[in-house]
Amino acid sequence: MKRLILLGLLVSSFVWAQPQPHNFSFSQIKRIPIQNGGRLKPLDSFAREWVLGITGSRTFKGFDSVDLILSWISFPNEWEKEPFIRINRKDVKKQLLLSEDRKYFSPQELTHNAAFLQYADQIASEMGGQGVKKAQVTKTGVKEDGRQRELKTVLGRLTSFRRVTSGEVWTLVPDPQKWKSIADSSSAPEIEKSFKSLIRAYVASEKDAFSQAAVLLKGAVEGKMKTQGADIQTVQSRAGLETLSNEIRFFQKAWSLYLLAGLCFLMMWVSQRKRWKVLAWGLVSLGFVFHVLGFGIRVFLTQRAPVTNMYESIVWVSFGVMVFAFILYRLQKKKILMTTACFLSALALIAADANPTMLNPGLDPLVPVLRSNFWLTIHVLTITLGYAAFALTYGLANINLFHFLAAALKAKKEKVKPKVSPKMADLNQLTYRAMQFGVVLLAAGTILGGVWADYSWGRFWGWDPKEVWALIALLCYLAILHGRYAGWVRPFGFAAWSVLGFTSVVMAWYGVNFVLGVGLHSYGFASGGMEWVATAVLIQIILVLLVSFFHKRAS
Repeated sequence: MKRLILLGLLVSSFVWAQPQPHNFSFSQIKRIPIQNGGRLKPLDSFAREWVLGITGSRTFKGFDSVDLILSWISFPNEWEKEPFIRINRKDVKKQLLLSEDRKYFSPQELTHNAAFLQYADQIASEMGGQGVKKAQVTKTGVKEDGRQRELKTVLGRLTSFRRVTSGEVWTLVPDPQKWKSIADSSSAPEIEKSFKSLIRAYVASEKDAFSQAAVLLKGAVEGKMKTQGADIQTVQSRAGLETLSNEIRFFQKAWSLYLLAGLCFLMMWVSQRKRWKVLAWGLVSLGFVFHVLGFGIRVFLTQRAPVTNMYESIVWVSFGVMVFAFILYRLQKKKILMTTACFLSALALIAADANPTMLNPGLDPLVPVLRSNFWLTIHVLTITLGYAAFALTYGLANINLFHFLAAALKAKKEKVKPKVSPKMADLNQLTYRAMQFGVVLLAAGTILGGVWADYSWGRFWGWDPKEVWALIALLCYLAILHGRYAGWVRPFGFAAWSVLGFTSVVMAWYGVNFVLGVGLHSYGFASGGMEWVATAVLIQIILVLLVSFFHKRAS
């Protein structure tokens, strides 16, 4: 490790170069296998994850992720002065006496900040010298507030940067037990030599030498793996596939196509020309193909169902919305289904893609309690498909509310009672059918979850917050369905309650994990986005009350 650090410091001190993006080809180095985060992954994924974790963004100042981490380890002194560590909360900046107008701060600013150093010492003593890790609960068991979590995140980012520049996290040396870092590569002289040549060529901006060193480093790592019995062909194909997935970003392509398809379906209402129909179906089909490919690759790489965190569940729910829309369209032939589904799925995928620090898109290994592909697949996929069906009912019911509002305003103007048009009746029927799918799936998923809990925890039901809110959501929708069947809920009431019922799903899906943060389902806990979700729920409730007011006045 000392030799590696000395190399970087000596070279950077003689070059005196400011860190700038390199116009290199990183195709070879991106596919180098590295053991990190509990799994074998290509260096491309490793770089993306560490850049995101440290800067809070997918990219920084035009640097490719691999380019940036190479720059960090090659020019540690220069990067000490560069502002790249993100601090989001204004109260944290105020506490640290930092400018509230800035987003990024340099390691040097933080390490020379007395208030920050005091906090770091406090955390180090609480953690017993084990390092800084993200946590939801302190030693005393009291849930941390947003300010404390942000401080811990900033400290974690600074610590992560130090680990990158020291070479500690560059675990490129294969070992049957645990891969070693490049800082401890005495047992692999070829890997150490190739890595030094790579850094030397990178610092000197020698393209050809860098490419040759990347090929040699890749060969040295794979050669070491081969001597330990690894199937190199499989490792190479998986690394290539994951790198391709990183570059294409299938889910981003899917939401772009869904959004365009939704606009084309809208144009079908304005213009009856056949070209809009052909274009709409072509775009939505292509978007769905990208969606399936994105899921297929994640399943192939992880060998599990892709629903183990909030990011994956949102992407899966958006997929389920499209599936139910296709099924119902096949049965009902209503174009509004596809229009609604396209916009809902696009919105969900945009939400998943917009904040990668809150919704982790990484392919993380399963926590021990989830290591049962059978139960994970049948329980989690079933219950989240129920959420997808309810999301479709939410979208359809919202559209129906606008029809009821227009009808109420028109009836008020003409001084007649509002009537339920055939279009409103169709939307109510579609909402009803989608809700039936949701109730069946949520009930099945809840029961299957109880069976899995009995298998894993030794009890079928324990009033855990996740279990309770899943049951509350199920009972809410059962009440709406039975109210409609019994005639207690009229067409307008059915649309309004269908919209409001989705708040129970939001609580079961998001609230338990991101707001309450307590219970046995701790593997799904995270934080962030509460202001956005609360605002959206509040706006939705106000909208329902507003439409109810006009509907009642017109009646």
